[in-house]
Amino acid sequence: MHRQKDVRWGDWVETYQAVTGDVVNKAYCPPVENFSASVSARFLPDASLCLISSGHYYVERTEKRTAQDNIDVYCIQFYCHTGGSELECSKGSFGLQSGDLIFYDATQPMSAHHADYQLCKLMLPREKLSGYISAQRSHPIQIFRGNSTPLPIIRQLMLSLSTEINTLTDDQYTSIVDCIAELVGQIVSHQDNENSSFTLSRSVQHLRRLQVKGLLRHNLSNPDLSSDDLAHLMGISRSTLYRLLDPMGGFAKYLRTMRLARARQLLHFQGSKEVSVLAEQCGFKHLSTFSKVFKDEFEMSPREMMGEARQDIQSPLDTYVYWATAK
Repeated sequence: MHRQKDVRWGDWVETYQAVTGDVVNKAYCPPVENFSASVSARFLPDASLCLISSGHYYVERTEKRTAQDNIDVYCIQFYCHTGGSELECSKGSFGLQSGDLIFYDATQPMSAHHADYQLCKLMLPREKLSGYISAQRSHPIQIFRGNSTPLPIIRQLMLSLSTEINTLTDDQYTSIVDCIAELVGQIVSHQDNENSSFTLSRSVQHLRRLQVKGLLRHNLSNPDLSSDDLAHLMGISRSTLYRLLDPMGGFAKYLRTMRLARARQLLHFQGSKEVSVLAEQCGFKHLSTFSKVFKDEFEMSPREMMGEARQDIQSPLDTYVYWATAK
């Protein structure tokens, strides 16, 4: 596993971290079937996100184990895929299905028999949901299925977090997590308060902005891409698109920011590339314009950054981490 900083699970995490790699953990599982998985994770002061892919295994968290771990958080799990997992807790035994959303209190004992699965797991400090449920007592596991509001939105937001785990800014990441926490909190507490419609509206805005980002990423090399083109691809009016992108400074500024971010990534990932080719790949028609806005953004020219990249001696993993986490 590659770690940028030490991870302290029991006390919660104080600074942003990104982790990716393979994990083997013998403490949680019987010796014959030790837990082994591919894991990517991101940590912020008030949330942690893990993407886990694994095969068959059994895990048990007894009362003794939960006391030793001191992991005092709520967990929201989205099963992107499961081949037939089963969860056991104080409420009974439950077969898990792809698309299931699970809410559970990590201080409570539980066990699970897992088949092959892919899981997106969001961990929140108890205070994060204190406006909806009591942080002073434990809460049983709850499984949410079906497509009643707001479950489809929660699933999409969780999926968006997983696919954008290393590309969202801290503010974007935190804002989406806040929406998920509010929506789940309302479901768990059975509250239908005046904030519900606002939360749902804000969640939809996040999804639309993520859609914008995805479409722009796939069309960055097109120097003639316009706001009309993007609005057409999204199936919305240009005025709706302008309102959507206004918090990011508008269409032109956001598009330029993404193009410059792509250029910086390519410089570090493929440092031998000609600057003119790089500019063309990132959607700049004129090399002079590209060089000027690049230097304005990063306080060095593309050639100067390319020279620094050539001097850096990095392992392939370090290069990948820089590329994957570039904003």
